[in-house]
Amino acid sequence: MDTLILEVQQGKLCGVKKKNVNGKEFFAFRGIPYAKPPVGERRFKDPEATESWSGIREAKTYASKCAQVDILTLKALGTEDCLYLNVFTPNLNCKPVMVWIHGGGFYSGAGDDDFFGPDYLIEKDIVLVTINYRLGILGFLNLDDEEASGNQGLKDQVMALRWVQQNIGKFGGDPNNVTIFGESAGGASVHYLNLSPLARGLFHKSIIQSGVATNPYAFTVHSPKEAAIKISSILGKETTDTQELIKYLRTVDVIELAKAEHKIKSMKVFIIFKIHLIYMLFVFYILDKILIFAVGNSYV
Repeated sequence: MDTLILEVQQGKLCGVKKKNVNGKEFFAFRGIPYAKPPVGERRFKDPEATESWSGIREAKTYASKCAQVDILTLKALGTEDCLYLNVFTPNLNCKPVMVWIHGGGFYSGAGDDDFFGPDYLIEKDIVLVTINYRLGILGFLNLDDEEASGNQGLKDQVMALRWVQQNIGKFGGDPNNVTIFGESAGGASVHYLNLSPLARGLFHKSIIQSGVATNPYAFTVHSPKEAAIKISSILGKETTDTQELIKYLRTVDVIELAKAEHKIKSMKVFIIFKIHLIYMLFVFYILDKILIFAVGNSYV
């Protein structure tokens, strides 16, 4: 059997049998949508749960990376329609789940195997999940407005974890034994998820690698609106009005938006869009962050 069809809450998926470098067989389900495409009027908005589909959805190839300037090649790539995850399972027997959150400074990276594949962990009798989440201005623009309320990338991660709770049992994963882990910005994300009531009950253990919430690259106290105004100016639109700014930025080609963001980063104008600690957003609002760390209670 070279393919495997499973049915999740949203519909049927067809995965493919693969072998790792040591010859161990496993099934790969790639490019599974966990949220509606954040395009058009959904650009900069919080994620919405994905819709159901009819028939059998092919899940054999990775979806596109989220729009970004590649950290190595410095080429703009990816799309907005990028809120997908991947599931790798050796069999359908009940086993622990590990959810990987990629790094990349909150402005690059993806859940594909360009840097980290499933080959090693799939030998440990677990179900592995990897995810994409929105990056840069698309994932962290905060204009103090419900149209762009900030930290969308973190909320994408929460939406993916909700999908895992709903569906991972179909792949042989135990929804009551989920470990989240990540490296660099992914490690900081894991830390933030531990601090957020929104993620309560969605995972049970965590591994933070090479990054925490207090790393300088993991947050900003600069005004995201000022950076957005600068990007708009680079693209040819001069405005300081919030609604006009949102309306205009939604019309810009996503690759051009990524290039403009990279340009202000290269110019060292402000710092790139990241978690905004002045306005951490409702469920990611950490005003008493130091107290939370001190008492060891993620939900103070």
